[in-house]
Amino acid sequence: VDFSTIFARASAFSEPHHYFIFCNMRFHAITVICILLFIGAVGKSAQIGLHTRLPDAMEGPTPVSASIHAATMVTAGVFMIARCSPLFEYSSTALIVITFVGAMTSFFAATTGILQNDLKRVIAYSTCSQLGYMIFACGISNYSVSVFHLMNHA
Repeated sequence: VDFSTIFARASAFSEPHHYFIFCNMRFHAITVICILLFIGAVGKSAQIGLHTRLPDAMEGPTPVSASIHAATMVTAGVFMIARCSPLFEYSSTALIVITFVGAMTSFFAATTGILQNDLKRVIAYSTCSQLGYMIFACGISNYSVSVFHLMNHA
């Protein structure tokens, strides 16, 4: 299935009568889809809760680690959210969750990075903080700002 087909049919799932029932509770279909997509992006872009892998993964020389982690490995989650922006615009709940997680990640990673002594960990937490800013920009529906920051950060 291509993106144009998904985006064309997304409006049908934004109607109130499309929902999932789980544990006798109703969940809006497009919100569930967007939250699940966001959980995948959280794992890839080292957001709060799954951020611990990024500082521990920097095992190579410092310039190589900085280049790889800033440019390639962790940016796919932000790009996926920006690419799927027509879906996220149908769910205000998902955008609120994205905004909150991005803001918390940015603040937490910046304050944690200040307390580090190892240069590689400082770079990792700095990257994590910048990814939080990018996710936050997606959460407030500024996808072009997020992608611009993504390209400039690399």
